[in-house]
Amino acid sequence: MNPGSAALSGLLLGANLLNYLDRQLFLSMFPLFRGRFHLSDLWLGLLASSFTAIYVIVAPLSGYLVRRFPVGRLLGSGIILFSLGMAISAFSRDTVTLFMGRMLTGAGESALTTLGPLVILGKNVVRPGNRLGYFYAAIPLGSALGFGAGALFPGMMDFQRVLLLPVLPGLLAGVFLWRVRLEEEMPDRASRFFYLSSRDRALTPWGRVGLSFFFQTAGTFVLGGMAAWISIYLTRIKTFDLSFANALTSGSLVLGGVTGMMLGGVLLDRERRRDPEAWGRMVIAAGFAFAAAGIATVLLCHGKGSVAIGLAAASFGLFLGIVPVNWMILSAGAPVLTAPLLGWSLLITHLFGDLPSPTLIGWASQGFGLDVSLAVLLLLPVGSALALALFSRPGWVASRAS
Repeated sequence: MNPGSAALSGLLLGANLLNYLDRQLFLSMFPLFRGRFHLSDLWLGLLASSFTAIYVIVAPLSGYLVRRFPVGRLLGSGIILFSLGMAISAFSRDTVTLFMGRMLTGAGESALTTLGPLVILGKNVVRPGNRLGYFYAAIPLGSALGFGAGALFPGMMDFQRVLLLPVLPGLLAGVFLWRVRLEEEMPDRASRFFYLSSRDRALTPWGRVGLSFFFQTAGTFVLGGMAAWISIYLTRIKTFDLSFANALTSGSLVLGGVTGMMLGGVLLDRERRRDPEAWGRMVIAAGFAFAAAGIATVLLCHGKGSVAIGLAAASFGLFLGIVPVNWMILSAGAPVLTAPLLGWSLLITHLFGDLPSPTLIGWASQGFGLDVSLAVLLLLPVGSALALALFSRPGWVASRAS
């Protein structure tokens, strides 16, 4: 398989779809898990955070492992692992195995998220925004499929068995990638496992990397909080039916999320044609502005139409900046450098993003109510990221090589 080939891109897009379908399918049925396992809001938050805890630990290791092991084996192993984790969750009968399944799923998905973008881009990057846009479009599309399945299938079968839907295709994709040679997708192996040369350290645009970490942390905090709590919020506060709430969330992700993701990649490529050093500052700022407006609409309005518009606007905004924000890291150097940086990015952004956000929202909900908790803990990071994007200086993100 050649770098950037259509077949490889399609396979990785499909695997990423399963990745995010796994995540949101589980979260969409949180109210059902709450009843079956008698979980409090705090324990629901911990269940969501258990996935992220393992995810962020394994992510940096995946970035370093690519220096020593074939990338196809690493990707295949990760996909097989997260598929097995979903199967364990589907048959769990106590909280211990339920948590174990989620943690195993998190470990497997971190390998795909860390290494997939590097393989998608290949060695010769012509239109990075377009390529990354297709790969990352799986985030809203897979999430929408997960919420859609969570709305449709629990009425037809035991809701835990619905978690088996992505298992077989995931196992097949993982075995295929395990057997395919992808060594040509990556440069020569690094001579040392955790070593970063003085030249690489000198040429790395650390200001750009740091800004990317912050933007991703803010967006991930909000996305994680919304993913874990939106179904409960819409059923408890807005008194929507659970199936309708999941269908509404699914439709909003498709309409707003996919549009935002693809448009963000197109706008990044357009900026880079004018200025090769461009990183999409105004695209990122516009995304957080849309997100803030959408979240406020959902919290303040009660009509189903208004809530739907707010969810679509929030999804559009949160996904609009994902491609530019990831390009800030992917453009920092060679893959042997950017793979570990992507891993550390996942560690930092999830450690301070969607790892604590479900638990923090659940904790604040018990003291102040879910509506107040969401208003404060979703709008504060979005507003901070918007301000930083608007007032950042060119010197902070300039390439050291230039």
